[in-house]
Amino acid sequence: MMMIRSVIIMSIKELIIKRRSYNQFTDEKIDADEIIELLNIAVYAPNHKMREPWRFILLYDEGKQLFLNRYIHALSETEKDLQKKTLDKVFIAPMIVAFVMPHQKDMKDELEDLQANAALIQNFLLLLEDQNYAGFWKTPAYIESDTFKDILGLTTQEMIVALVMVGKPKGQASYKPRKDAKSKTTIYS
Repeated sequence: MMMIRSVIIMSIKELIIKRRSYNQFTDEKIDADEIIELLNIAVYAPNHKMREPWRFILLYDEGKQLFLNRYIHALSETEKDLQKKTLDKVFIAPMIVAFVMPHQKDMKDELEDLQANAALIQNFLLLLEDQNYAGFWKTPAYIESDTFKDILGLTTQEMIVALVMVGKPKGQASYKPRKDAKSKTTIYS
């Protein structure tokens, strides 16, 4: 079992500020059990009525390449040309985690479930950073395609919220300062 170290080494505040999106990874293989352990912690995100509106699909090693080959093979030549650059950017990571949620009939419930997934993904990204992994949250257009969802094994009642690229960081990701929250805050007192 891996030891979560942020409690000892850095505060949550420092971890949030330190987190970066990485698009360059080493070739080091990723242990699926370690990633599942991080997901087991990340699921403690707030979610309305405890619906826990998520499931995860891990693509790595030969399985990632097999999936990618099947998807590319199913595309028309025009689609291949349009999607090649984006696919290359995302699938360069040693592992891809697909975050999947069920559609809801009620729009309010679906919005709450999307928000819960966003909180879960942020938890996951912070945990990756804490464990010296690199992560990058991606929402490329092809995740909405029926072909992509079908080959990934989704039902018609499910959607992909995001793909998160996972690996060991190669180099440093640049710091991108944020605007001060006060400049975006309206106060009624």
